[in-house]
Formats: sequence, structure tokens, C-alpha cells
Amino acid sequence: MKYIVILFFSLALFSGSAYAQGKYKKHQVAKGETVTDIAKKYKVTPYDIYRLNPDSQNGINEGAILLVPTAGGVPVKTDVAVSEKSTKIANPIHEVQPKETLYGLSKQYNVSEEDLKKANPEIVTNGLQIGQKIIIPVKGSGVEAQAERAEKQLWKKDAPSYMYHTVEAGETKYSIAKDYGMSLQLLEELNPEVKDSPLPLGYKLKLDKNSIIAKEIAPGAQLKKPENQYIEYTVQPKETFYSLTRRVGITEQEIVALNPDAKDGLKEGMVLKLPNPNPDSGTVFGATRSYAPGISNLSVTLNKAQTKQLALLLPFNINKGADDESEKERVRTNKFLNMTLDFYAGALIAIDSAQAMGIPVKVKILDSQESSTSSAIDNLRGGLVGVDAVIGPFFQNNVEKTAQILAGIPIISPLSKEAGKPLPNLYQSVPTQDMVRMAMLDYLKFKSGNVIAVIDEKKLSSKQFIRNNYAGVKFADGTITEDIMKPLLDPSKMNYIVLDTESAGKVSNTVRVLSKLMADYQIQLAVMERTDILDNEEVPLKLLTRLRMLYPSVTNDSENPMAAGFIKKFKAKNGVMPNQFASRGFDVTLDVILRMYQPEGFAETIATKASQQTENKFVYRTLNGGNYNNGVYILNYEEDLSIKQAN
Repeated sequence: MKYIVILFFSLALFSGSAYAQGKYKKHQVAKGETVTDIAKKYKVTPYDIYRLNPDSQNGINEGAILLVPTAGGVPVKTDVAVSEKSTKIANPIHEVQPKETLYGLSKQYNVSEEDLKKANPEIVTNGLQIGQKIIIPVKGSGVEAQAERAEKQLWKKDAPSYMYHTVEAGETKYSIAKDYGMSLQLLEELNPEVKDSPLPLGYKLKLDKNSIIAKEIAPGAQLKKPENQYIEYTVQPKETFYSLTRRVGITEQEIVALNPDAKDGLKEGMVLKLPNPNPDSGTVFGATRSYAPGISNLSVTLNKAQTKQLALLLPFNINKGADDESEKERVRTNKFLNMTLDFYAGALIAIDSAQAMGIPVKVKILDSQESSTSSAIDNLRGGLVGVDAVIGPFFQNNVEKTAQILAGIPIISPLSKEAGKPLPNLYQSVPTQDMVRMAMLDYLKFKSGNVIAVIDEKKLSSKQFIRNNYAGVKFADGTITEDIMKPLLDPSKMNYIVLDTESAGKVSNTVRVLSKLMADYQIQLAVMERTDILDNEEVPLKLLTRLRMLYPSVTNDSENPMAAGFIKKFKAKNGVMPNQFASRGFDVTLDVILRMYQPEGFAETIATKASQQTENKFVYRTLNGGNYNNGVYILNYEEDLSIKQAN
């Protein structure tokens, strides 16, 4: 749990002050050290080191001596483990009056209708409502004049080169300085007008290009791809797109996208460029792997022309007034917080992976301050203006409220298993219990075997669910014996026995009877869900594996290279193995980012493309106006005690 404490205090809302003996310290560069590493060690910014050591901008060598500022005797605000707060909106708020229109307001405040819509997304779908309070974007005319003067200065010899950043909702001076690798002090020196005041939306901050160390990747910038990202494949005699897609696990369209010459068909001997299913890389997850038929590799069809924003609303529930010890105790004892931090840790690796793919995504992490009955979504609304997608909150009623407030913006529910209200912009990423059970029945229908259900007397709803959805199922009632089962079994085909009970004794008795009958019949056990009863000491695991028990699962419990790669990366970064919530955080976050950058847009991609990450599959379907993930795995036990995906 050590990594959780580290993660938590990377979010804690406090700043510290440090006192040094002198103004500077000398630091000898160790092997493999970077300027960023040194800056973190001394709790300064990389800019502070570059300012004192200009040559270090060209790289540093082992053994070199660097000056590191300590501001002797003066309190230095180190911003230790600072969490970004949503910016307090300093913009005018207008209350809509009767007969007012968007056009009239744009003229009244000298802003465009498009800017008004961007600052208030709900008016796009609902229009203006009497009494509604809307945010008025500001242009900052003083800044425009300043920018004009700065442009003239650019022509002067040796004059500093400036650039400008337009403030977006949710941004702070600290977050912007961090994004551009600048110190907060320098940013305020360049923009004295906002030094002691909150940032208004639309304000143009002046930045010194020569002082920016960590520049953003320009949209569409070409990054060098890993050398082993692709392999060459020679088309075999009589090979078709159908056989090749089943062999390599990507679609015909994806093959043609990588190989335009193949648009007229495959020819024997043709050399194709295909994703490497086993890249020797521990950094980029989701970029290259083997896919099952029908699953799209979203990483090969990315459109990186535009920078987009993703927001994560996670319930850290930070108490700003609490002391360090009480917060540490909360990390040690609060299970809900630990689940949140696990999800967050996985999401961070997904964000790193997206950046390694060259995806120009900006991510906001906001504290949703939620319980099962409330959240801070009303207070966070200003910080979500202009985002392209939102993951969270966790609880169903909170994520539904978020979808209603942010109409038109995709809202992804990351953990709730409830079906909830069907909203057009809400995407339930966890299959419901009924979807999981239905997946098992659909698989059995596909196999066209003889299906016999053994259902506990207390499970009347389960029996009715099977009757309603699979008319051909036979039912075996009471205590199972060979005499009861033999008339129901078919010696000419596979017999699937669906078992649903809460009694360990009934499970034990049923599998013993079925095991004996396997001498004369083809039998495979199936359950509607994998419960703790199956792990009871009364139930012989050896018989479950002999019967190759089938079960439906939201997560892929079988071994796969992608999961192994993620586990390795997570353990290296956090010192522990990832649990289901960490894997969920990675899968949901990466899947959403990849869908945000598809050429056809997020909604169309959701409707037409299935995807798969490390442990989770995303196959969205529209039902009664809502969007639900039907991605369920059918797995089975093997006699060698392993778990495989069922054929």
C-alpha cells in the first residue's frame, strides 16, 4: 500500500515553505540524473536550474557541477505536492431575462455566439431559459493591446520572443506554469495584472518562449515510432482478407489503412505491414497487440490533428482542513479512498501511454467530493467548460447528474454496474448483471448443445430469466442424481449443465454426479456468474477443472501479453501488483482517449467499433436511448488449473 500514500500526497492540498542556509547549493550530477530529477530533489523547478546554469539546456553530463537555488534565509514557496484547484471564475455572470436571445447577448457583451455556447454547453441543447445564469467569456482588451505591443517588439533586435496562452475553464496559474515548464514567479512577473486576482476565462497570458523548457507537442507532430511497432507479413497462397483477419486479429479496413496497395485485394507474395502482436516495449500499452476477430485496434486509426481535453472526476474527498496525520490515517483505513487511488494509479499509466503514442491530449484531474447521495459536480461545472469527454463520477446518480448538466459531452461511467437512466451522452462502461448472464446464454445458443439447468429452489428469478431468454433449456429439479440426469442428457452432442445455487453442498454433489456421467456423455459445466461458493473447501477444484467449467466475466482472467505488460509497468512504477480497480482505471481511460481521436468522432466510434484493453472489452450498444457496454468474456477452467477464453 506504500504507493497509495505517495499518490495521495501528490494530490493533497497544501503548500510548504523551506529555509536554506545560503542562496545556492552545488550539486554534482550523478549517473543517469536529469535536470528534472535534480529539480525534484531540491524542490525547485527545472527553469530555476536552467536560469543559473544556461549550458544545461543542451544536456548535462555525469560529474558536472550545477548551482541549485535555495534563496538563503527567505521562505521559498516550494509548492510541495500541490493539487490543482478549479479556477474561481472571474467572468461576469448574466441572468437571462424574458425575450433575451443568444444573438442579443453576444452583441450586449461583445462576444461571439460560439464563445457563449462553449462557456455554457447546456444552452446548445436546451436553449436559453428565463432566470438561467450563464457565464460571459471575457476577451481581456488590455491583454490584446499588450499583445500588439509585444508583436511590434518582436521585430527589434535581440528582443525577447513572446507567445500567449488563452485561459480555459478549470486552469490555474500554477497548472499553466507547470504545463509550460515555467516557474509560477516568472509567469506572474510577465502578467502583473493577474498576480493577485483569479484568472478570467479567455484571458491571454503572456509567456516567454525562451524560458519555456517543457513545450507542448504541436498537434499533428510526428513522433518517432518504436522500431518494433510493426512486422512484415508475406501473403500466403489462396489467403483472403477473411482468413488473414482471423489470423492476425485486425479488420480488413485496418489492414488497408496500413497497406493502401491492398485495397484491390490480396496477392500471393505481397508483403504487408501489420501491428506487432508482441512488441518488446514496456512503455506504450494499447498501441500494438493481437486482437480477437471483431475487435478493432483503435491505435492504428488515430487522428492527432487537434489537442483535446479529457476530465477525470474522481472521489478523493480531500478535507482541506485536516492535518497530515489524519489524512495518512484515512489512506490506511478508508477502503473507498483506496479503491479511488487504485483507479487513479491505473489511469496515470494510461495517460503516459497515450502521450508515448504522440496523442496530444490534455487531462484534468478533479476531486468529485462524492458519496452515494451527493457530489461537487455543481461546483466543478466551471472547470469542465470546453472538455471533450469526462470519466466519472463513480456513483450512478452522480454520473447521471453530470451527464444532464454537461449535455452533449460524452460522460463515461467507470465503475457503476447499474443500468440507470438512459441518457444519450452517458456511456455505462461496466456491463450490468443481466448483460453478463445473457452473454452466457448467448454463448450456449451459439454452441447448439443440449442445455440442462440445475437451479436452486431459492433462485426463482434466475430460473425465470433462463426461461424467458432460452426456450430450449431443460430443468433438473431437486437433489441431483444420475437417475435424474440420464433422461435429460443427449449422448449425441455436448451437454451443457447450467448450475446456479448458493449452496456449497449442492455444488459439490452436482459436480460429483456429473463427473461420473462423463464416462458415457460429453458434459461441460457452466455457471451464470462466478461466486465465492465455487471457492468453498467443500467444492473439489479438481472436478471443476475436469468439467472445464464455463463462466461469464467482465474481466479477462486468462493470461495475455497485454495484461502482463501492464502489470510489469505498474509494479515498476508503484512497487505493488495492480488490482482490478487499477486495471479498470487503465483500460477505461486509455479506451476513452483512443476513441476521442478516431476520425469518425467519439459517438460514431462507440456505435461501430468494439475494442479491448488489458482486462476489459468495450462493445457498446444503444438500448432505449442509453449506451451500454456488452463486452463480456466467456472463460473456462482447464485441467492444468489455468483459465482460457472459451472457443
